[in-house]
Amino acid sequence: MMKTSLRSTLFLLLAAGLIVTTAASDDGLLARSDISPGGAISDDSVDAQPKLVRISGDIDGSGRIVCARDKLTYVHMHWGRPNSMMFDGEAWTNLDLTPPAWSDYSHRLDLTKAWIVKRVGRDTIALENTADGFNLYLNDSPNGSQVYEITIAIPRRK
Repeated sequence: MMKTSLRSTLFLLLAAGLIVTTAASDDGLLARSDISPGGAISDDSVDAQPKLVRISGDIDGSGRIVCARDKLTYVHMHWGRPNSMMFDGEAWTNLDLTPPAWSDYSHRLDLTKAWIVKRVGRDTIALENTADGFNLYLNDSPNGSQVYEITIAIPRRK
């Protein structure tokens, strides 16, 4: 009887924890404190969470993405230029021009406190915070190209 009762209690606690943690904002991050006892999500919770920016592309060589409040551009360094670049789910075809999505929300973000939360690629992916934003370094030294995927968290300005 004790084992059945203990199992049932653990199952209920686990199920309750999963229900609370599956609620999420558009950015995929939500603290338990943002959920009211009735399960509703606070309107302020989205503003408190960092913006997740996703960048991906086929990299063969090296370069950096310069991120500042008024612009986001790619600076090519060695070997081939990136191909099939995506910025937050949209094609980024001209790397010399700021993606439109960046202009929509960059002024509401604290770019100097950005950090990488996910990286996929066979060589170097590094983020350097600067006085007015950050630089994202991409370096694919081995022969041939490789698809790189980076997710960056950027806190919202207060």
